Amino acid sequence: MDYISVKEAAEKFGLSERRIQKLCETNRIEGCNMVSGIWLIPVTATKPSDKRFSVIPQTSDCITLKELCEELSISTATGRNWIKLGKLSPEYTERKTPYFSKNYVASLRKELYSGENKALKSRRNKKFVSGNSLYNFYVSESCHNILTLQKLLALVSDYDIDLSTSIIQLLVADCALHLFTSKCEIQLNKNENLLLQFLNKDISIGEYNELINCLIDNSNEALAFCKSNPLLFSMDYIYEPGEDILGLIYISFKNIGSRKANGSYYTSTNVVKNLIRKLNFQTGCRILDPCCGTGNFLMQLPDNITFDSVFGNDIDAISVKITRLNMALKYNVPVISIYEHITEQNYLTYYPNNTFHYIIGNPPWGYEFSESEKCELKKVFKSASGKNIESYDVFIEKALSHLTDNGHLSFVLPEAILNVKAHTDIREIILQSCSIRNLDFLGNTFDGVQCPCIILDLQCTHSPLSTLGMNVNTGTESFTINTEREVTSEYFSFNTTDDEYNVLKKIRNTHNTALLLGNADFALGIVTGNNKEYITNEENSENEMILKGADISKYHITPTNNYIIFKPENFQQIAPTDMYRAKEKLLYRFISSQLVFAYDDKQTLSLNSCNIVIPKIPGTKMKYVMAILNSRIAQFIYKREFNSIKVLRSHIENIPIPLVDDTTQNRIIGLTDKLISGLDLKEAETAYDELDTLISEIFELTPPEIEIIKKAVDGENKFLA
Repeated sequence: MDYISVKEAAEKFGLSERRIQKLCETNRIEGCNMVSGIWLIPVTATKPSDKRFSVIPQTSDCITLKELCEELSISTATGRNWIKLGKLSPEYTERKTPYFSKNYVASLRKELYSGENKALKSRRNKKFVSGNSLYNFYVSESCHNILTLQKLLALVSDYDIDLSTSIIQLLVADCALHLFTSKCEIQLNKNENLLLQFLNKDISIGEYNELINCLIDNSNEALAFCKSNPLLFSMDYIYEPGEDILGLIYISFKNIGSRKANGSYYTSTNVVKNLIRKLNFQTGCRILDPCCGTGNFLMQLPDNITFDSVFGNDIDAISVKITRLNMALKYNVPVISIYEHITEQNYLTYYPNNTFHYIIGNPPWGYEFSESEKCELKKVFKSASGKNIESYDVFIEKALSHLTDNGHLSFVLPEAILNVKAHTDIREIILQSCSIRNLDFLGNTFDGVQCPCIILDLQCTHSPLSTLGMNVNTGTESFTINTEREVTSEYFSFNTTDDEYNVLKKIRNTHNTALLLGNADFALGIVTGNNKEYITNEENSENEMILKGADISKYHITPTNNYIIFKPENFQQIAPTDMYRAKEKLLYRFISSQLVFAYDDKQTLSLNSCNIVIPKIPGTKMKYVMAILNSRIAQFIYKREFNSIKVLRSHIENIPIPLVDDTTQNRIIGLTDKLISGLDLKEAETAYDELDTLISEIFELTPPEIEIIKKAVDGENKFLA
């Protein structure tokens, strides 16, 4: 096929090149393809009809941009930006206000679910991330059924099977039949698929037939589907104790967008086993997973636990059906017991007021409660007092009310629960009634989710939190806290050894210090809304340099070839101009595991990966403050107390700045000036070490204390060059 360029298409259709770009980005020109960043358009392509009108038709069949953004779970600012980029196409306008037909919205939603819409494919959105994939990380690496499921996934993709919940349940039912017959070593006719034999009543698994039948919504439709898709039911699964292969089928075939909208992040078997291993289960203790999913936590319980002690619950009906099957496979107990112990209820509002010795699992993260649900939760839970209610906060609060005295709650949670302000209420509840027995830092443990996680094991003591005996695993080292530490609900910081904690305490107690809290101005860098449109790598008389976070090193700025025409009215988000044009300011990397501050007195612009702070502590000079913020001591505080990959304003505001005389400040500034001017790496490291020696003397640190700090922070890039 022959192709033409954007420019040639613009001439052919009588449109601007920018309009052609937008039409390509929104798949409005049939057959267009991007190759090496260039749109290629078929010679045979026809001009798309222009659906935009200057007025709204007199019909209720349209919605506003705000309503569309609510449908897509994005902000209105993002929606406006996407209109600029051509990713959203308003069909009607009135006084420059965009409107969209409901048919357009329905079509857009379908494209997003299916993955047809490539223009929005890379966006971070809870509801419409599309696609199906094999979550093989969920089971162990030695699981024999992974290859079988890969074949099944490929078949579903090749034959373009519409994976409705009914179809997914049929695939689960077929697998379950194989697992039961494999475990019980039942000899069957291999010439006909098991589900078809089951539907025709040619085979039976006894009283567990009921659990299979629950997965079949319509027997006649199931029979027809089995007969028309025999290859999907030709898989040969084998029973493997402790492997949630039924859950893996459901997880892999369930729409990814649905998982995220419901806050469902399925926990790998390795993490589940790690959590279970830390708990000292006693025979006869009662164990609950209130959000059991497909039952993996319950499947990993040790052999000394009988089913009489096991309880599971979930709000997702299919997950509950699968958990019941898994419990039948693991425990071989009567169906009536399985129904009594594995329930489908809303744990937060309807679960019976029973008590348990252990409550385990992975509660929902970021569940989207309705407005009516929020109102009800606010009446019941202290942790629901904020504008936004985080589902795992209220799950923790509810679970604590169901524990026996000295019972354990052990959940997989986002690390944010330890230090993000939104979780202050639940930290206060923990502080007043629990002690932390085990804390494991897992890093980014969920496939495709950039969110550091932890395993938090709480013991319900009904007394103020004690740190004595707390076991911590940071991922690189394990230690036990043998000191009684001061802890507040502002943030929980437990990734320090006792020696490190004592050094931090000494730094915090340094005589005559100030904080930037209330003594500094902060500003975000510019959010253009479209860097490709506004930023160029060619300098001219109209534009000027703009910095990114990557251009910032400690003390100095690396000149960049990014240029922008500064027109604030064009940008999506911008701070007051006088912040960018300040006589002097500090610029810092926003996304960084290191504190990296540079000095600017040239009124340089910066993007939002490079933010601004202007210290205003009376009697202190800006370059001196920068030296403190760039020091090993500040990095030690940042790493051990905040443990973040985003440098937040609250972090910077809580670094202690010693108040010293001008002579001491000037000695330090003399060295910072050398670093600002730019030195080679060896010279920069020498100057940095000299600065650190001076700063350590100000904090009155001893050589052993300095070594503790160096050991904690020196293994990472200092960003001096």
